[in-house]
Amino acid sequence: MDYKAVYTENYFNGKDSFFYRLGYGRFSKLYFDNLFSPLKPYLRTLKKGKVLDIGCAYGFMLQRFPDSFEKFGMDVSDHAIKEASRRLPRAILKVGEAERKFPFRNDFFDVVICNDVLEHLEDPVKALKHIYEALKKGGILYINTPNANWIRTALFRYADIREHHISLFGHRALLDALASAGFAVQDHWTCVNIAPFFSLTFRSNLGTESAFICRK
Repeated sequence: MDYKAVYTENYFNGKDSFFYRLGYGRFSKLYFDNLFSPLKPYLRTLKKGKVLDIGCAYGFMLQRFPDSFEKFGMDVSDHAIKEASRRLPRAILKVGEAERKFPFRNDFFDVVICNDVLEHLEDPVKALKHIYEALKKGGILYINTPNANWIRTALFRYADIREHHISLFGHRALLDALASAGFAVQDHWTCVNIAPFFSLTFRSNLGTESAFICRK
């Protein structure tokens, strides 16, 4: 798939997107606060380091990391990287694809986040392998992606097609894929995001989104 032809400015402004019909990041504060919240206990222990956001879009997640972190971002969209650069002038932001070798050194990052990215990739398993290489030993990976259960299919089949969600994992299948890539899963859950207001979390397969915190 030609990712650059899909994830253009028209995708982010909602012309070519289902979920971003009002524009990417509109009413975003509570949504990204909720998305960032599960990482906070791990960051209190870590306090500082290097963080990479894969599929960083406009940089909203990187903005939530303390200034003690060196911030790096990668996105396939030139438009998104330009927007993120305006918000994060001190961050190192690069155009790149998750399925290709990252434009950063191996064993370099303390934290990697990968939110709403795997479902867009033709080979998400390859992306997981690149993430593993990029992380330091003991480094943290935080992933969110749609959970391909029957509820998701019933409610979001059209939306997933419209969003180019070409690689949907069930929760258990992604747990297995993470283990195969070498990660030790520290915590995992499913959830329903009532964007932008709140999120309901489940310790079962009930949620339409999956989330995982892992270590290398």
